[in-house]
Amino acid sequence: MKKSLLILAGLLAAVSANAGEYRPYVGLDYVNMTPNLLGKYEDIHADNFDMGSLTAGIKFVDYGSIELFAERSLQEKKVYADNVSRSRFYGYGADVLLDVYNGADATILGSVGYGRISSKLKHNGRTDKDTANALRLGVGGEINPMPEWGVRAMYRYSLADGDSYSNSKEFSVGVRYYF
Repeated sequence: MKKSLLILAGLLAAVSANAGEYRPYVGLDYVNMTPNLLGKYEDIHADNFDMGSLTAGIKFVDYGSIELFAERSLQEKKVYADNVSRSRFYGYGADVLLDVYNGADATILGSVGYGRISSKLKHNGRTDKDTANALRLGVGGEINPMPEWGVRAMYRYSLADGDSYSNSKEFSVGVRYYF
């Protein structure tokens, strides 16, 4: 009986120790996106987009994170010849972030993920919509000035299969709140 209680106490201590090894979080990012536009879209889409991104994830302490995101750009205007076009990008997806190097209050990150990115373009009284699957590869870092707060910067390169763009470069800066 004593051995059983000792084993049970040891198991409870192990479970309690492992319970703190993951932390859910939410975040908000500013994203600057530059898509590599294709064909007819090269002249009529804006060249650069400012986006906002909401994130939610789970950080596995010392290993990495799994993160869901939803992003949307401001409507960008481009004047070409005698025409005016207005366009925007929006999407959602998931990233897996790996802690490449852990310091005391800073981490170097690598990421790979999937995004479903859509574009909407209005020009000459028409609306064109395009949706693409994107493979997202990234590198960046996070500084944690306090245990609950993190400041993150990431560079991502996305490969897409869309009609309007084939790839994009993104730079994001944002904050994370850990529960």
